[in-house]
Amino acid sequence: MKDGRTTAADVREGIRDGLLFMPLYLPMALSYAVTAKAAGWATWVIVLWSATIYAGSAQLACLSAMAAGAGLLELTLIACMANVRHGLVAMSATPYLEGISRRVLPVLCFTIATPSPGLLWAKTARGGDVRAYALASQLCQWGEWVLFTLLGAVLGGLVPPSWSRVVSFAGLAAFVGLIMPMAREEPRTGLAVMLGSGAVTLGLSAAGASQAAAIVGAAVGAAVPIVLGGRSRA
Repeated sequence: MKDGRTTAADVREGIRDGLLFMPLYLPMALSYAVTAKAAGWATWVIVLWSATIYAGSAQLACLSAMAAGAGLLELTLIACMANVRHGLVAMSATPYLEGISRRVLPVLCFTIATPSPGLLWAKTARGGDVRAYALASQLCQWGEWVLFTLLGAVLGGLVPPSWSRVVSFAGLAAFVGLIMPMAREEPRTGLAVMLGSGAVTLGLSAAGASQAAAIVGAAVGAAVPIVLGGRSRA
C-alpha cells in the first residue's frame, strides 16, 4: 500500500510526463480544429469530438472523408481502421495495470493513448504507484488534446495556409518521440520498435500511402513488444 506522499509524487510525475507530449498533441489538434473550422463546423462540435472521441488520426481521417461526401458506413470503417492500433496499445499496457478498480478502469481505458505502453514500461522500471501514474499522465494528455482543439477552433482563422504542410510533417515526426521511454529503459526492444515501425512508415510513404503510414507504423510499433515478450516467455 502506497502512502499519501508517495502516491502524490507519482501523480505529479504522471502529470509531468504527460506534459512532455505537448509537441505531439499541439500540431495534430490544431490541424484537426483548423480543418473542421474551415469546413463550417461550430466550435462546440469540434471540441466535443475531441473530448468524446479522443483519437487524433481517426478524427482527421473522418473529417476528410465527410468533406468528400462519405456516408455512415464509410466513416465507421475509416474510424475502425484508424483506431486498430489502439487494440495493440491496450494489449501492451495491460500487464502494467493489473488489479485496477472497476471505477477507475473505464477512465484508464478511455484515456489510453499511443504513448501509454512506453510510459508505463519506464514507470514500472523506476518503481512507484503505476496506476496513479497512469491515471495522471493519461488524463493530462486528454486535457491537452481538448485544450489544443479549443485553441485551434478559436484561433483557426489566424493560421496561414502554409501551416498545413508544417503540421503534416510535425504530426508524423512527433510519433518518433512516443517510443523514447521504452528505448531508454529497454534498448533492444526500443531498437526493434524503431526499426520495425520506421521501415513500415518509410516504405508506405515511398509507395504513396503517406496518410496510412503513421497509422500502420504505430500499429507495428505497438505489436513488436508483444511479439518479443511472447518469445522471451516461451
